[in-house]
Amino acid sequence: MSLDRRSFLRSVLASPLLVRNTPALAQQGLGSIGLQLYTVRTELTKDFQGTLAKLAAIGYGEVELDGLPERPPLEIRAALQSSGLRGISSHVSYDELGDRWPAIVERAGTIGLQHLVVVSVDAASRDQPGIWQRAAELFSRAGEVCKAAGIRLAYHNHVFEFAHPPGTTRRPYEILVESTDPSLVSLQLDLCWITAAAQEPLTYLSRYPGRFISVHVKDLRRLPARPAREGEVPDRRVLLPDLADVGQGVIDWRTLLPQCWSAGIRHFFVEHDAPVEPMASAERSYRYLERFRFDTPR
Repeated sequence: MSLDRRSFLRSVLASPLLVRNTPALAQQGLGSIGLQLYTVRTELTKDFQGTLAKLAAIGYGEVELDGLPERPPLEIRAALQSSGLRGISSHVSYDELGDRWPAIVERAGTIGLQHLVVVSVDAASRDQPGIWQRAAELFSRAGEVCKAAGIRLAYHNHVFEFAHPPGTTRRPYEILVESTDPSLVSLQLDLCWITAAAQEPLTYLSRYPGRFISVHVKDLRRLPARPAREGEVPDRRVLLPDLADVGQGVIDWRTLLPQCWSAGIRHFFVEHDAPVEPMASAERSYRYLERFRFDTPR
């Protein structure tokens, strides 16, 4: 006896073989959410220990330091431990990669940090010919010092690294990444700035697998206007007024955050460069990410 179309579909969908071959999915969160302390820098100057305690009360589990404070490193370590926060990394400036670098790495190790992240190549240095190749060589040397101390060096992008003027073959970001040893230099991807530069994060996550150790998570109220000339990118200072708490802007977190997770990233640092109310901003972003869920294979 032949089956009609409806009966056939019911029998196929009920097939044990079909069920076995369909991957089971589970709801996944981001795990322990972090904060880049630049967000609450004004609060920290008023009450360092109290601010850390408030962040832990919000629910944050990790922090990234905005440079190594002028406090004794053991004092910083104790403050983090007493508040229940894990110090994962710290930003450092480009000009610190000189004679003082071994001492800086030693301080980071005493605090218990896993990563040191160069926040930027300063504007004056960027005007020099061949700067990105020389910066790559400097980062590799600095990375060797870090590696000997059990710490990873990384680089944090802004917008200017993705400029691509006519006549150039590679963007500064590509020169830097491709000219550094992956075993010595990792990357921290700022998801807001790369989006503002009209670049797809997945392009770089796929192109440089295993290089990214963490991401910065902040939002934009609107995407910047298209630059007047091909290959230009917007100035970060122009973008600051349009920064928003995570989930309050136009960035597609439903797509970006699962891509980051699939790329192996496990440190997600909220950041807002110019919050009107720093603690309230930090809490709003945390609440959005705390509820964030996405499908992963079980």
